[in-house]
Amino acid sequence: MAPGAAHAQQTEAFNLDWWHPVAAGGAVAATILFIDEPVRDWMQPAPGSLDGLSDFAARFKDGPVYWYTAASLAGIGLAASEPKVAATGVHVITAYGMAGWMNISLKWAFGRTRPSQTPGDVNEFDFFDGGDNAAFPSGSAAVVFSLATTLADAVDRTPVSIALFAGAGLNSWARLHTNRHWVSDVALGALVGITAAKLVNGEWTLFGLRPPALWTDGRRSGMVMRLGI
Repeated sequence: MAPGAAHAQQTEAFNLDWWHPVAAGGAVAATILFIDEPVRDWMQPAPGSLDGLSDFAARFKDGPVYWYTAASLAGIGLAASEPKVAATGVHVITAYGMAGWMNISLKWAFGRTRPSQTPGDVNEFDFFDGGDNAAFPSGSAAVVFSLATTLADAVDRTPVSIALFAGAGLNSWARLHTNRHWVSDVALGALVGITAAKLVNGEWTLFGLRPPALWTDGRRSGMVMRLGI
């Protein structure tokens, strides 16, 4: 291993077991059964005075936010020979892609119709025939929570983490405010985003696999593959 590989992030990872997604699925199912409709009924009709805040928060999911953040961190990290900063940039865009892929797969599998399309019908699912417009899970929640988790883990400062997750939560609130999603949609989306970020940055492992780590010695850069064993 090259000397610069010592800069690779070394953390004791949390390994996901089979019962973790089962427990998460049970919690989401309970949300569908007992929480979705009461919250939707309470929030609708949406107060017009909050539309401006909702529109602003909705922009947090836009692709350029992730590309610019990733490119800036990676560029600054490489230029300053700071592999952790550069790796964070790589993690941002990788987690964004993984969260998006997981989200699209789940949307297709569940095919849930948005609450704005089927008012009062919380159980409208078209299994294995969902398209990009399917509601479950929320793609917005998935990507904003992937970004919040990636940056919060990298900075590791409580005030920063609070601000990041508050922003992600505000985006998810906006999806409820505009009646685009049920609570369970954004809850599962948040879980998808957090999971993607944790797998990418190595905080969590699946089957003992850990992501590549970026290293640099000031002149060269590369990736180190690791196994969580």
